[in-house]
Amino acid sequence: MNREQRRKAAKNNSQKLPNNNLPENALSYALSFHKGGQLQEAKVIYEKIIQSEPNNSQVLNYLGVLKAQMGDNNSAISLINKAVNLEPNNFGYLNNLGNTYRAAQQLDNAIDSYQRAIKLNQKSADSHLNLGIALTEKGIIEEAIASLEKALSINPNHPRVNMTLGDIFQTQGKLDKAISSYIKAISIVPNNFDALSSLGMAFYRRGNLKESQKAYQQALEINPHSTECLTNIAATFYEQGRVDVAEACYQAVIDLIPTSTDAHINLGFLLNQQEKHGEAIEYYKAALEQDKNSINAMAGLAEILGKKSEWEEAVKLYQKIIKLNSNSADAYSQLGIALREIDKSEEAIRLTPRSANAQFEKAININHRYIKAYAHLGLALQDVGKKSEAELIFDCSELVAKYQFTDVEGWQDLATYNNDLKNYIYQHPTLLKNRPGKPINRGSQTYEIFTDNNPVMAALSKKINSSLHDYFSSFTDKSNYQFFHNLPSDWKLSGWAVVLESEGFQNS
Repeated sequence: MNREQRRKAAKNNSQKLPNNNLPENALSYALSFHKGGQLQEAKVIYEKIIQSEPNNSQVLNYLGVLKAQMGDNNSAISLINKAVNLEPNNFGYLNNLGNTYRAAQQLDNAIDSYQRAIKLNQKSADSHLNLGIALTEKGIIEEAIASLEKALSINPNHPRVNMTLGDIFQTQGKLDKAISSYIKAISIVPNNFDALSSLGMAFYRRGNLKESQKAYQQALEINPHSTECLTNIAATFYEQGRVDVAEACYQAVIDLIPTSTDAHINLGFLLNQQEKHGEAIEYYKAALEQDKNSINAMAGLAEILGKKSEWEEAVKLYQKIIKLNSNSADAYSQLGIALREIDKSEEAIRLTPRSANAQFEKAININHRYIKAYAHLGLALQDVGKKSEAELIFDCSELVAKYQFTDVEGWQDLATYNNDLKNYIYQHPTLLKNRPGKPINRGSQTYEIFTDNNPVMAALSKKINSSLHDYFSSFTDKSNYQFFHNLPSDWKLSGWAVVLESEGFQNS
C-alpha cells in the first residue's frame, strides 16, 4: 500500500478498526491512523500486533514514538529501548530514543543516544541537529554550535538547523549571525512562521525597526492570531512613534485572549507612557482582576499613583509586592522613593519607622550594584542633613570639577569633538521634543544614546567610564558600600541622572 492508499484507508476507516484477526496490512492501517493524528486508533492496532509479534522492533519503535506523543515518556523509553536492543545498529531508533529522553528531561541519556546514532551514521544531519539541541538544553553551548555547524556541512539547506543556530546566536547577543541564520531558514521555507517571528525579534533588538516590522507582518500573514507576534510588533510600532497602531495591536491581543494579564499590563504601560493615566489605571486593575498577585500590574499601578502624588496608596502596593517577592531590590527602592516623598510632608513623623533610607539600604543589600538605590539613598541622606554620609556615595560637584576633558582620542582638538557631539545629540531621536514614542527595550532616553556604536558616543563613553572608575576607586578606603569594592566594568549612565539633575546638572 503506497502513501496515497494509506491516506485513503485512514479516511475511509476513521470510524472503524480491524477486528481482532489482524489483516496482513494491519501496520499500514496503524501508520495511516498515526500520521493522521488518530493516536488512540493507531495505539490499539500497534498493541495488537505486538501481542502476536512481541519482538517486532519496527512496531515497538512506532508505539514508543506514539506513547511519547501522548505524554507517556516512561512507556515510550521502555518500548524504544526494546527496539534498540533488537536492532542496535538502527540509528533512527536511537534518535527516537534520544528525543524521548529529552522529553523526559533526561538530557545525559539523550546526548548518549544521539552520540551512538552519530557513530552509526556520521552523515545524518538530523542526528547532529538533535545532539545540538540537547547540548543547548544542557547549557554546553559551544559544543552545541559545533554539532549544528556539522549538521549544516552535511545539509546546508536544513531549515531547522538554521533556525536552531539562529536562536542560539540571538541568545548570545550575536544578532548579525542570528539574522543570517533566520534569513537562510526563510529562503528554504518561505512561510516559516517561527523563523519570521524570530527574525523580527533579532531586528528589533538590533534597532532595525522597519525590518523588524516587516518580518512580524509576514509572520502575522501566516498566523494572524499569534498573540506573541502581535505583542512584539506592537513594541516595534510604538518605538517608531506609531502609538495608535501599537494600541490596536495590544487591544487585538486582549480581544483574542480577554483573560490575558500580560496583554492588559502592556496596554496599561503604553497608555501610562502617553500620560493617559485614567485609562492606564483601568487596564492595570483589569490585569489584577485576572491575577491579583501580578507584580508587574501592581508596579505599573503604583508608578501612576506616584505621578498623581497618591503616595500612601503607592506605598501599600510596593509593600504588597515585597510580601510576594522579598528579594526585589527594585520594589524596595521604589518604596523608598515613595516614602521619601511622604517624608517631605507633615506626615513624616508618623512614618518614621518605615523611613526611606532603610528601604534603599535593603535594596542595596539585595543588589550591591543597584546604582538607582545608591543615588536615591544619597539624596535621602542629604534631605536629613547627613551631607558627609551622602558624599560617601557621590559628590557630583567634585566629580565634574576633577575630571575635565582636555582632549579626546581620535579628534584633533576638544572644540572639534564638541561640535561633532552636539550635531549627534541634537539629531538623535530620543531628544526630539514631544517624541511620540519612547524606547521600551533599552531603558530611559538618557541611557539610550550611550548604547549606540557611533564613534562620537563610543569616545564619550570611554572617557566617562575611565573617569568614573578612577573616581569610585578612591572610595575603596573610605566607604563600606560593597559597590565601591567590586566595581562593574560598564555603567548604565542614566542611573546617576537623578543625582545630577537634583544638583543642577543637565542630565541629557
